[in-house]
Amino acid sequence: MPMNIIYREAEPSDAGKFLEYCKRVGAESDNLTFGAEGIPFSISQEADFIRKYSGNPDCVMLVVFDEGELIGTGAVSVVDGRPRFAHRREIAISVRKDYWGKGIGSGLMNLLIDFCKKSGVESVELEVRSDNERAISLYKKFGFEKIGRNEKFFKINGEFFAADYMNLYL
Repeated sequence: MPMNIIYREAEPSDAGKFLEYCKRVGAESDNLTFGAEGIPFSISQEADFIRKYSGNPDCVMLVVFDEGELIGTGAVSVVDGRPRFAHRREIAISVRKDYWGKGIGSGLMNLLIDFCKKSGVESVELEVRSDNERAISLYKKFGFEKIGRNEKFFKINGEFFAADYMNLYL
């Protein structure tokens, strides 16, 4: 497998590859908020979404490429635009299954947490399916702590699955 890994900020021109990537990773596991259908955006809608991140000092969207193939994504998003929540951000990552265990998720987490620290963020939060032991292990490695649980977070094919809420205090 090639390993010429490049991490960078997402650009509007990545929109088509991003949408195809979402269909692929959505089909590979039930750990994401979407399945094989991917994200219901057109390429132009996705490009506009990526533009909202570009140059925004409060959030960032990263993409990871290996030999031109999109293999991972990560984002830091504003929780809520109100001043009382300005210290908080949400973080999310995904990695193609054939790249699990190769350090891509750790690389994304390092970059995203560094972005938060440089931005003065004090609290980083995420949601993870409660039985996703791989992801939970990664988040704990970076200092995230479980702060709660939603027993009916996901409903997939008529079955409920729990999600853990995890926070990292910087």
